Amino acid sequence: MPQSLFPRRRRYRTPALETQEVLLPFVIRLPGRTYPHYWHMPSAPATPAQAQAYGRECAAHLLQWFKDNPAYVGQGLLSRVARDIDFSRTEQRGYWLGFFNHLERLISLSARRMNVYAYTDHQHRMMDAQVERSLLERRVLKKSP
Repeated sequence: MPQSLFPRRRRYRTPALETQEVLLPFVIRLPGRTYPHYWHMPSAPATPAQAQAYGRECAAHLLQWFKDNPAYVGQGLLSRVARDIDFSRTEQRGYWLGFFNHLERLISLSARRMNVYAYTDHQHRMMDAQVERSLLERRVLKKSP
């Protein structure tokens, strides 16, 4: 598939988070909506293979966004994308198939390089520590005159 059919590849480093997300090729602002729409695709291409290729390219953009904005990883961007996909639109099926299948492959590649359970245990400990810190800070604030 010719590269010209894909969105332009880019980096996603800008000062404001809202500015960064809207730079993704599948995120747009819609009139009457106070937040972006996270799954805007062009009309379905001629073949399912082209749609899947475009979906893979969009997944690559999302992954580059995560790479360029590590402080925002884990803040729900992927869940906002999934929320805005209309899975009932069968003509758009190739887009989300290519998108999610590509993410699965890349998640699998990264998982091979680590002990996933040890990393998950580490994340549990970090989250527990953050909760404990918040509780302690609230206690201190209540005791202050």
